[in-house]
Amino acid sequence: MKKKLIMPELYTATHWMNRKVARESLIGAPTLIHFWSVSCPKCKQALPVIQSIRDQYSDQLHVVAIHMPLSNDDLNVQKVARAAEYYAITEPILIDNTHRLADSFGTRFVPAYFLFDPYGHLLEYHMGERGALRIEKAVNRLFFQNH
Repeated sequence: MKKKLIMPELYTATHWMNRKVARESLIGAPTLIHFWSVSCPKCKQALPVIQSIRDQYSDQLHVVAIHMPLSNDDLNVQKVARAAEYYAITEPILIDNTHRLADSFGTRFVPAYFLFDPYGHLLEYHMGERGALRIEKAVNRLFFQNH
């Protein structure tokens, strides 16, 4: 992962859920992009934190989910759709069945969280079990709020 990462293009997603987004549509406001997988328990445990961020800053922050499969079983788009509905993932979901998005972000890990400034420059990156809490603090700092 490069510290000077510019938000990669998103068109390499193999499928889209909820609504389609392009990098250009995200410029102008900060953006949180989170990688998750249906077979990742830590991802599912972190979703309430991400949803809280999404809901709290809905008018100031773009949130995008990228599903990165960890196994052949995770390639099933219907399985991802069921999980997204069950876990109330209402933000745009990009499905990365070819790992091209993961490669462009320089990650192979889930959960992973990327916070970009309004111009598409990476502000912070966190991964793993505590990544959601760390990115939540970064988002709160970005909007000058203490929680």
